[in-house]
Amino acid sequence: MGTAADQKETPRERLAALARLLIQLRFLLTGVALLLLPPQQISAGVALALISYAVLSWLLSRYWGRFSAHVVRYPVLTVADILVSSAILAMSGLSGAFFLATVLTSATAGVLYGVRGVAGISALQILGYLAALFTYLGGLSTPTVTLWVTVQAIVIQPLLYPTAGYIGLRLRGLFEELAAEQERRRAAERAAAAAEERARLARDMHDSVAKTLHGAALAAQALPVWLRKDPERAEATAAQVVKAAETAAREARQLISDLREETSDTPIADQIAEVLREWSARTGVRTQLRSCDSPLPLMVTARHEAIAILREALTNVHRHAHAATVTVELTAEASHLVMTIHDDGQGFDPEVPAPGHYGLVGMQERAIRAGGHLVIDSTPGEGTTLTVRLPLAPSCENSDLSQ
Repeated sequence: MGTAADQKETPRERLAALARLLIQLRFLLTGVALLLLPPQQISAGVALALISYAVLSWLLSRYWGRFSAHVVRYPVLTVADILVSSAILAMSGLSGAFFLATVLTSATAGVLYGVRGVAGISALQILGYLAALFTYLGGLSTPTVTLWVTVQAIVIQPLLYPTAGYIGLRLRGLFEELAAEQERRRAAERAAAAAEERARLARDMHDSVAKTLHGAALAAQALPVWLRKDPERAEATAAQVVKAAETAAREARQLISDLREETSDTPIADQIAEVLREWSARTGVRTQLRSCDSPLPLMVTARHEAIAILREALTNVHRHAHAATVTVELTAEASHLVMTIHDDGQGFDPEVPAPGHYGLVGMQERAIRAGGHLVIDSTPGEGTTLTVRLPLAPSCENSDLSQ
């Protein structure tokens, strides 16, 4: 699960951003056309037309977020833009920066409208260009027309419109392919996360509730025999069954609580603080939590294993360490969360097998399952320190991230 800030741009937003960039380039080219206009072509009408077109392009790029939906929904707005630009071409001439500015309209249409839209826009631009060409030539007192000028004006320049439209289409296609690939990757990641979550839940059920219920079932099977042979033993066995049922219910509630925590937006530091508060209230051992200010996003599996390792470590402290204080510190190093759990208890020698079940192997396996590792540092009489390193979630658009 990610916060809103973690979300990436959608494909539609990327296309809109590209179209906005093309319109900004059109604004710049219109300004260049005004500055480079030959002296013999400068007139109040031409200057006013170019300035108006530049202002229109600037307003479109400046407030593109408001206008883009209307431009896409109503192609007639682009048609009106083409008519205006064709009239300006007829007034200012068909070569130079402003002609290139009109070519960018076809590229923008390719990005916004797709194949059918860009075909119509390019055809309309060619017609507008040819009309502007003959109008402009008709207004010259002594037009100089050579073969090259004819080929360039009638063949080469009009072909730039569909060429630019095709480039816009290809850019649109690349964005759509990228979006499809990202969606396929997200779907695969969601499927893998769901499979891992099912496997993890099955392991937890097997290690807790299933074993407890199996023990209760075995004890219950022996009850009829003990009722006939030894009523006192039967009473003790019945008490064991009741205790096992209560334990199974508590373990089931804990599993449900863990699932709720994993699907919440609660920061990992707040979850750890809550675990420490509950444990301290139950055991009377003082706890401290030190956490860095930077965000610590974890994948769902890593979050679950971090909480499970902490719970197991606290259980060991209560059963074996006889500590007065437990300190948990959370820091971010490179791309990892580092959780350090230290108690001031009696400690032990990690090289010597300790009596009882410490669950150290289980904690190490949990850290490995989450893509990290766990280091144990303990000396008799000096307490114990567990250091857990777990990978932080990448800052991507994955919806399975948890903050």
